[in-house]
Amino acid sequence: MIEYLLKNREKIIKKMEKINNIDYKEVEEKWILDSFENPKDMSFAGGDGSCNKLDYISFSFYGVGAVSFIHNIGEKIKKAKEEYIFDIAHPLDIEDRIRKYMLTLELKNALYVLRNYDIDCYIFDGSLFSLLISTRKGFEAYEEEIKNLYTEYKNEFDKKIEEEITYGEIGIISKDLDLELDKKMLVEHVEYILTLTKLINEFKDKIIGISKTSKINIYFDKNMPDIAVFTKYTDKAGYSEPIDFVNRIGPEEKREKHKQLSSVVKGISFIRQKPFYAEIDTAYIQFVRLEDNCGVVGITSFNKIDKELLSSIKQISINGYPYILKKAHETVEITNKKLEAIAKMLNIDDPIARHILGRKKKKF
Repeated sequence: MIEYLLKNREKIIKKMEKINNIDYKEVEEKWILDSFENPKDMSFAGGDGSCNKLDYISFSFYGVGAVSFIHNIGEKIKKAKEEYIFDIAHPLDIEDRIRKYMLTLELKNALYVLRNYDIDCYIFDGSLFSLLISTRKGFEAYEEEIKNLYTEYKNEFDKKIEEEITYGEIGIISKDLDLELDKKMLVEHVEYILTLTKLINEFKDKIIGISKTSKINIYFDKNMPDIAVFTKYTDKAGYSEPIDFVNRIGPEEKREKHKQLSSVVKGISFIRQKPFYAEIDTAYIQFVRLEDNCGVVGITSFNKIDKELLSSIKQISINGYPYILKKAHETVEITNKKLEAIAKMLNIDDPIARHILGRKKKKF
């Protein structure tokens, strides 16, 4: 193994040098210094989701969850909403679907909190744009079917979602419908799109996403994510000027150069059209460091964020990252250990597939 590494050593070093060949002045021009000392009296909420599964010989046992917390400036954090789903399914059936369940629960939790509490800003753990990418990713070949199913199920799902938000009993409506698997997966996707468009149309001015990682490279157009450039070449608190890439990325050749951003734009274009009618005119990305020498985060939003909001987020953050997101992640995370403990409570005694693979063969 080492000899193969040594053969490629020089090539790897040259690639690293090329990646790191950034003009410091260019970075400095795009980084606006600010200490964020002008907060408003605001009420924040934030949430995260989790999903995991254990593969047994006969089935998969899975768990999906979402949790939201409220954090008013100067007050203690408090839990606002928590939902979990535990169930079994055929291993091949559930692999990709549990993530969609998780995202739908996160969206419904956010909708519940924004409807039932006086919240100025709801923060998602991660980029809002990943939610938009998910409206098409993996379903490009089924767009017309999804539109038809959306029209068919819209009134039924809309009524049930309203009941869920009113009474606080949130779940995945489409999960237990008696349908063929292929159709059920599309109908579950319809529920996701309906929930997302409902949240956007009602609360797009109040929702943002904050992520510690990002692959976007629209600021510098280098072979390195923008968040890495700002992290490596700045250390003071500050921010980058927000970019509305919906209106910035126009020509097809430029879209191809920014494939991830193109996926977002395509997702927005998809859910803005009939029959979804998501009201999205702008989509902003910017990078922020709330405190000197802390990590840079990416912030996504449907409206420009002012410095007062950034200053207020700093007030509910520890080491430059909102505490509600850290708390939500720690609370909702469904680890193998937790899932195994729940399976034990259910007296599931089917052999776990991975344990059999690792078991020594008997000698006969």
